[in-house]
Amino acid sequence: MLTTTTRLKLENIIIRLSEGNQVSLEERLELHKFARRFPVIASKINKNLRN
Repeated sequence: MLTTTTRLKLENIIIRLSEGNQVSLEERLELHKFARRFPVIASKINKNLRN
């Protein structure tokens, strides 16, 4: 289960990626870890990076 804090943190990383802003390797690894476990996060990544 994702906490609200974790979900907001991951959404912030996804938004920064989609805008082309800098995202650290540590943040990318954390995002990848959660995307593998939670399909909702993976779909948010796909949705935001397609636009």
